[in-house]
Amino acid sequence: MLRMPKEIVRVASIHELPPGHMHYVDVDGLPIALANVEGTIYAFGDSCRHEGGPLSSGVLIDDTVTCPWHGWTYSVRTGKSLVPPVGLRIPTYPVHVHDDDVLVELDWPE
Repeated sequence: MLRMPKEIVRVASIHELPPGHMHYVDVDGLPIALANVEGTIYAFGDSCRHEGGPLSSGVLIDDTVTCPWHGWTYSVRTGKSLVPPVGLRIPTYPVHVHDDDVLVELDWPE
């Protein structure tokens, strides 16, 4: 079994991400979107699976993000596409909030 090294990275301050808003971060070239859904922070890949649209520039309604380019929608909780072709996923990342810091857990290839 291949094990990936994990890294926990500070990506934002909790004050940068009020409820109902999204925020874009770049971690060593990896585009990540953050979303605050009723006080819970979610992290997911910022590129739409359709044509690479920037999800963090889209619309967040409840726990659903809609790509600004062509309207593809995803659950920010699971990364699962909510419109056909259902089953496509964007990556999601574990989030930890410590004091004022938003931390994202990443698996890097060795």
